[in-house]
Amino acid sequence: MLHTPNNSLDLDAKRAGLTKGFSLLELLLVVALIGILSAFAVPTYQTYLQKTRFMEVVQHSHALRIAQSACLLQAGEDISACDTFAELAMPAASSSDNTQSITLSSSSGAITGTGTTSAGGYTFTLTPIINGDGLLMYAVGGSCIVAGFCGP
Repeated sequence: MLHTPNNSLDLDAKRAGLTKGFSLLELLLVVALIGILSAFAVPTYQTYLQKTRFMEVVQHSHALRIAQSACLLQAGEDISACDTFAELAMPAASSSDNTQSITLSSSSGAITGTGTTSAGGYTFTLTPIINGDGLLMYAVGGSCIVAGFCGP
């Protein structure tokens, strides 16, 4: 038997060949959606990176707090006996890519860590407080709390 081509089938085959792929409108829609999603994702990711970098400042400050706490166990309730790096038997903190400085107040023993601009440039403070029962506590402060980079 001979097969005779059907005109409607040929026309459908031609139309099907033309509809393979995406139209310009569909491509523009996908590009627009990716742009909108990235407009939200990029700032969030940058904030996440700054928070992560600032954690280095918090960690350095807590290391100094531990050394100061150990010193205060030996010195009793005298904060002035533990308010310099030499008294804590620690080298002065040096700056890094994320930590601009870690300072120790010679009057109150407060520890202040400052982040670089890549870490947000915020400060983190730990102030030693000895209550009436001789219990050592640290008050947490700094501009990082308002920014949400560290907890109170």
